[in-house]
Amino acid sequence: MPFEAYIGYVAEKEEEIAAGSSFAIEVRDLDTYGRMIVRAVVAKPGQPLEGGDKLWILDWVEARQDEPWSIRVEEELDEEAGAAFRSDITSEDLASQAAESKSFASGRGRGAGMPQMMGGEEAKKFFENMVTKKKGG
Repeated sequence: MPFEAYIGYVAEKEEEIAAGSSFAIEVRDLDTYGRMIVRAVVAKPGQPLEGGDKLWILDWVEARQDEPWSIRVEEELDEEAGAAFRSDITSEDLASQAAESKSFASGRGRGAGMPQMMGGEEAKKFFENMVTKKKGG
């Protein structure tokens, strides 16, 4: 069964990969497109991995690398473990995303933070025009 994973999950795991040690990684099963957090052994292209499946690595812009890696899943982990194992996501990134998402979840007037998030005067004008149209003006 083939899998794919973002490069952020393997970018800082050189020691584990070289030693054949297992580590936590989020993968997508390409047969079902289901997302899973697993503990697995991963090998780079050209390195044999007994009992391994194909692992396609996606780079920062979600382009698939030319050659597949290999992965041998040892156990499935709890879904909540996900972001903790990506080297490209920091706790500051998660806090920033959480703060930004709160501006959309205020209930009444949802989306009031949209021009701020999108950043541009055109977005602000568009939003103001939509509010004016809703009020019948």
